[in-house]
Amino acid sequence: MVTQEVMPASKLIRFVAGPDADIVPDVAAKLPGRGCWIKADRETIEAALEKKVLLRAGHQLLKNIKKDVENIEADENKSKPVVKVRNDLADQIEELLHKRVLDYVGLANRAGHLVAGFEKVRAALKGGKTNTLLTALDAADNGRSKMCQGLDNLKVIDIFTREELSKAAGLSNAVHLALLPGGISTSLLREISRYERCKK
Repeated sequence: MVTQEVMPASKLIRFVAGPDADIVPDVAAKLPGRGCWIKADRETIEAALEKKVLLRAGHQLLKNIKKDVENIEADENKSKPVVKVRNDLADQIEELLHKRVLDYVGLANRAGHLVAGFEKVRAALKGGKTNTLLTALDAADNGRSKMCQGLDNLKVIDIFTREELSKAAGLSNAVHLALLPGGISTSLLREISRYERCKK
C-alpha cells in the first residue's frame, strides 16, 4: 500500500479491522473479513504508521463490513467508528512472526524434517541431504566452526537462542539442527525470511 508494488502474499502482512475497530495484523492470513496488505518489512510498516496509511485503510475496511457495528466505539462528533492503530504495531508484528516461525520449527521436527545431534547434523550436511543449518545464537564459536568446516554454500540461520530452538523442537538441547527439504521446510524458510525483514 505504501510502495504500490505487486508481490506474492508470502512477502506481505495482512491486516483486518477487529470488532472493536482495532487494526489487527493477521500474519497467518486466516482471519475472517476483508483485509488490506502491506509489504512485510520493518521500514514499510513504520512508514505506513507514520503516513497513517493503516488508519485510512481501517476506515475503508469498516465501511465494507455489512454486519451491525453498534458495539464499536464511536467518536462523539462523527457517526463513523473510531479506528485504532497501535503505536507499537511493528513490534507486535515482529513478536507474532517470531512465534509463528518457532511454531513451524516444531511442525518441521514432527514431520521428520529436522536432524539433531552434532554428528548426525554434520553427516546430513556433508552428505548433501541439505545445505540449511539452524544454529543457536548462543552456540559456542568453536562448535559452530567445526559444524561448518569444509562446507560450501551452507545457509546458516541463527536467529533464535538454544532455549527457544529446544522448546520449539521439543528437544533437550537443540544447538544445531539440519533442515531437510520438504513442504513444511519450505514454509518455515518463507516465514523466517518474512520475520527477518520485519525484526529490528
